[in-house]
Amino acid sequence: MAHTIRKPKTTSGPRLAVVWRQIEVLRPDPANPRSHSPKQVRQLARSIGAFGFNVPILVDRTLRVVAGHGRLLAARELGWREVPTILLDHLSEAKTRAFMIADNRLAESAAWNDALLVEQLKEISLTEPDFAIEATGFELGEIELRFGAAPPGARKRTPRAAPKSAPPPRDMPTVARPGEWWLLGPHRVGCGNLAAAVDAILADEESAVVVLAASPAAADAIIRRWQARTGDTARQAASGRTFADNSPPLGAPVGAPVASRRSAASPAGMARAQLAPEDAPETSDAG
Repeated sequence: MAHTIRKPKTTSGPRLAVVWRQIEVLRPDPANPRSHSPKQVRQLARSIGAFGFNVPILVDRTLRVVAGHGRLLAARELGWREVPTILLDHLSEAKTRAFMIADNRLAESAAWNDALLVEQLKEISLTEPDFAIEATGFELGEIELRFGAAPPGARKRTPRAAPKSAPPPRDMPTVARPGEWWLLGPHRVGCGNLAAAVDAILADEESAVVVLAASPAAADAIIRRWQARTGDTARQAASGRTFADNSPPLGAPVGAPVASRRSAASPAGMARAQLAPEDAPETSDAG
């Protein structure tokens, strides 16, 4: 008995062919609602340089770019003259617009499995130690921030271990006073509302750290931690007096103005400001 086998009707759409085209003939769409920052273009260029141009640019009948504007910019940055393209001539104008939006929007709905991601990054780093992990689109600092550690083999700065010191008693009087600046080597700790100093900090380009403590107790804790780590002694910016575990003299000035001469120790000579809340002074690392 003979049996007839019928092929199921295909619903996969038309066959798509990859065609290499000159970059000059491709037309970026001025109505593209997605933008690409210079940083992202550099990331795309780094990825293309590492892996090749593996995702063709999608174009319509007029060679207007439907998807791949960022890759086109990256190819130009790399000095390429030709890029792979796929012609979408089976879509209407409205569907072409809708696909452009869907191609970008649907990718945003996915989520990372952080555990699997860090496994993959570790395996890549161990298998090819010379491979630049940034070609994946993840910067080394971002990986450390996200997972608490960089992949094995990646170069990273080893922080200096802080010696353990007993916290001061709760009832100990504070040394720092609102409005004061304390010098911690090249760094400074300010106590209280110091908005004017922040404006000066942001106006300069030096690299010392400024910590703005929310209260005298927070400032004291930060200063003690820094002294324990470095073995150095903090000094009050206006008077020059040294920091000690006792309350300041009653006649000591409060909120003394900051020295007007610009130097590495003045607020205008600091470029980075960190906020240190009272309940977490240990987050500042002014070592």
